[in-house]
Amino acid sequence: MLKNIDLLLNADLLYALQSMGHGDKLALVDANFPAKSKCKHTLVTMNGIDCTAMLKSILQHLPLYDFSATPIEIMAADNSTQPTDAALDFIKTIKKSDENRHQYSLIERFNFYNTVNSCQLVISTNDLRPYACILLQKGIISD
Repeated sequence: MLKNIDLLLNADLLYALQSMGHGDKLALVDANFPAKSKCKHTLVTMNGIDCTAMLKSILQHLPLYDFSATPIEIMAADNSTQPTDAALDFIKTIKKSDENRHQYSLIERFNFYNTVNSCQLVISTNDLRPYACILLQKGIISD
């Protein structure tokens, strides 16, 4: 047992997060996302967890990339420029986190799919909300 580690982060996920380099991206995806076929690197399945809870947990430990205007990309609904309900939850979670200084952007669904191909880590959840998918770009820890 370790101290001060969110219990949602299991050993496989902690290892995968630690193994990422700065600038690498991770995709946090819902239950409907074709994670296995889109993931080219590491896939971690987190059963029984929704994306918002997983995002909150990850943001407690993962620094976001300061050298990108938008190290956070949230999947948009088809033919829409408005955030989905899931996206609004993600935005609220980000604003409450230590990473709240970072900007986010909405990304079209098929562009999201293409970006996942290059992600170092895909975290698949049981979130049933449509378009409950988000990309995070890992940063560095400095003094």
